[in-house]
Amino acid sequence: MSDKIGEILVSKNIISALDLSEAMERKKSKPSKYLGQILCEMGLPQSKIIKGIYFSNKRKQLGQVYVDLNIITPGQLSDHLSEQKLLQNRGIRKSLGALLARNRAISEMNHLEALSAHFSMPIVSLKGYRISPLLQKAIGEKFALMKRMVVLSDSPLKVTVALAEPNLFIFDNLEKAMPRGKQIVFCLARASEIEDCLDASYDPFHFTGSKS
Repeated sequence: MSDKIGEILVSKNIISALDLSEAMERKKSKPSKYLGQILCEMGLPQSKIIKGIYFSNKRKQLGQVYVDLNIITPGQLSDHLSEQKLLQNRGIRKSLGALLARNRAISEMNHLEALSAHFSMPIVSLKGYRISPLLQKAIGEKFALMKRMVVLSDSPLKVTVALAEPNLFIFDNLEKAMPRGKQIVFCLARASEIEDCLDASYDPFHFTGSKS
């Protein structure tokens, strides 16, 4: 599967054939890592790799990632997918991760590990981290608060952001907001740590101007 995804990324000119060859060589010593993770560790453009894999039709479902990482068993995956389908038939939409967490089949860290592999993003700790309002403005302070994100660094060439639940909508919006030649790098952090950081820096009326 890695070979096919790599060939797709090469065909889309997201990576070079030489990049793929080096990544596959590195994978021999890191067999548990996905190709996307290795490519991002090599310093190749994260968002292009994420979207290239996402639209390749070869990307593994998150549930299979849980199984690959030995977080849940194939039987647990099947049971929870069946439960998810039953809920959908009743008009209730629950993500697989939310169902697994509710049934105590996974921990918050388990979920982050699966998301890290799924989206090719590193995990960072925000324990004790203090938000800089100036850094938050790098992506729009109001947008960062609304989408529950923390800006970790900002330089002329890149801005680094931590979030708990990645999605393509956020990727696209932030990429469009970046000046030409500046890239955005995404990291994952515990939702609880992000909430602690935001709560410590912003009161609930920060952007409303009203306490009614």
